[in-house]
Amino acid sequence: MRLLQLQKRAPCPNWFFTFLLLSWLHQLVLTGGFFALGQPAPAWNLATLFHLAASGFYSLLYLLPMALTGFALRGLTHSHHLLKIVAVYAISVIVLLLLRMDLLVYELYAFHFNGFVWNLILTPGGIDSLGSSASTLLSIALLVAQIMLVQAIALFISRRGLLTCWRRNRSLGWATVLMTSLFLVQGTFYGISDLRQYGPVLDGSKAYPLFQRVRFRSLAEHFGYEQEQQDNTHQLEQSQAALHYPLNPPAYTEVETPPNIIMLVAESLRQDQLSPVTMPNTWRFSEHNLRFDQHYSSGNGTREALFGLFYGLYGSYWEQFMHARQSPLLMDRIEQLGYELDIRTSATFTYPEFDKTLFAAVPAAVMHTADETMPPWQRDEENMDGLLQFLQQRDRQRPFMSFYFLESTHAGYSFPASSALHKDYQQDIDYMKLRKEGLAIDAQPLLNRYRNAGHWIDEQLGRLYAELELQGLLDSTIVIVTGDHGEEFMEKGAWGHNSTFVAEQVRVPLVVHIPGQTAAVIDRPTSHLDIATTLLQQLGLTNAVDDYSLGRSLFDASHRDHLVLSDWHSIGIVTPTLKYRIPYLQSGVDSWPPTNASDQLLPADNAAAELKRAQPLILHAMRNFTRYTAARVSTRQQ
Repeated sequence: MRLLQLQKRAPCPNWFFTFLLLSWLHQLVLTGGFFALGQPAPAWNLATLFHLAASGFYSLLYLLPMALTGFALRGLTHSHHLLKIVAVYAISVIVLLLLRMDLLVYELYAFHFNGFVWNLILTPGGIDSLGSSASTLLSIALLVAQIMLVQAIALFISRRGLLTCWRRNRSLGWATVLMTSLFLVQGTFYGISDLRQYGPVLDGSKAYPLFQRVRFRSLAEHFGYEQEQQDNTHQLEQSQAALHYPLNPPAYTEVETPPNIIMLVAESLRQDQLSPVTMPNTWRFSEHNLRFDQHYSSGNGTREALFGLFYGLYGSYWEQFMHARQSPLLMDRIEQLGYELDIRTSATFTYPEFDKTLFAAVPAAVMHTADETMPPWQRDEENMDGLLQFLQQRDRQRPFMSFYFLESTHAGYSFPASSALHKDYQQDIDYMKLRKEGLAIDAQPLLNRYRNAGHWIDEQLGRLYAELELQGLLDSTIVIVTGDHGEEFMEKGAWGHNSTFVAEQVRVPLVVHIPGQTAAVIDRPTSHLDIATTLLQQLGLTNAVDDYSLGRSLFDASHRDHLVLSDWHSIGIVTPTLKYRIPYLQSGVDSWPPTNASDQLLPADNAAAELKRAQPLILHAMRNFTRYTAARVSTRQQ
């Protein structure tokens, strides 16, 4: 009888507050890792108190989309009540799913959902660029189903009043008091930590999505408190000003016989992949040509790396050039000289947006992608077939330029099993199950998979080297072999790329064949920024380098006191004794401690001395940040 009465119970009129409470508990279960990442070793100290308050406040803050949806629809008539129920349920599922995915992203890459991630999701080809497998997609589907089921149960419990029917006004009052108290506590602790430069709070706070800093510096100074000294943090501001590129009209000398150009770029190919074991064909090719053993990419991501390679500029210019559809001077010169073009990628031209930057002025007819339904290794093979066919059927009265972007070495590291160099490799990559803890213990199977992919790429490149020899093209062709950026396997605490400027993520091989150049191993620092510069000079450009590039010629052996790297939101200064990272996006970006060139943290005294010594280089890099726009550079010290 009691069960029958339960079944006939009318819906709870104030079910919404119960649903918010259950959603909050569900969220804490899904995202408790944010607290663990922020405070990995809890103890009864200021840091733990801060993280308890911050975790509580931000977990409640993440409920606001649900709460605001419910309040916005509270005036609906009874006939439209179902709309409110469906809307609140749908918003709750979306919010919880985003938070869970954000935690997974942060665990692996140490950054939250941001412009980069949203661009990855919304741009055609972006998700595919991750190299996701069927098991990853299955795990995501199961996660969505789990969240939807738990939220459906929570909604049923709330609607039926199986817990209680809350008084709306009292519940709202208690929730407001709780959120306000937690905000004040965590804000106060953060402000105190900022004055004291207390790292466990300042660094740990980055674990919470949407975290906002609360600072008391001006107030403290008003009351005579002297803030502890800290390292300077240089911040940059970039407007959407018109481009000024190049600074002066380009001037060229006549090139009687323009050289052919072949540019071969492998995704995520880090420097130590070039070895007699992993890449024997390219190693042999390097022995007869120029091998640059201290070569740096221009960034830790594909955008910044390829942008630097083609434009000779920092990756921070990417968006402005993309919005303007400004092609690189290199491609403009190649078109001016009447080159026959063959442009290929095993990824897409829309992600990253090569079709709006590097090849903005290139006809679509010469831009080739492989069948996206095939695995990356097979796409690389098919594109190499196409490149060889192009070389055999080209117009022999014209110079040609070929660019080929190989994809096999991108996660999840693709190759045919028959070509596996290392047999003990990880068989599958499920992003939903990867954890730093497991990779830190044993990343070798994943690294072996990556090396197998590099070996497969070398097999394809070997086919091209043989064709160039067969046709006698090496006497008239510049060949460049490199990676866009590197790939880390927990050597410095992360997996993949796009997260830091450690050597594993930014050091790449560079092999260059230029007709008439004697074979050599070059052991001075060089950069992707130098490649377009060198090619333009080979094609007759006589302007001062500063007119069009922030790099230099690969053959310029004069002393080089620094290199500059870029990522989605910062640039990095690299000197022989220092690496220092400068944020150029204002939202959600803090400073990073300086390291030495080997990526080891510098002691405080050494760091201060190195930063002081590098100050002119830092300011120089900041001025270059807007050299090719009309934007103003501003610096401020915190």
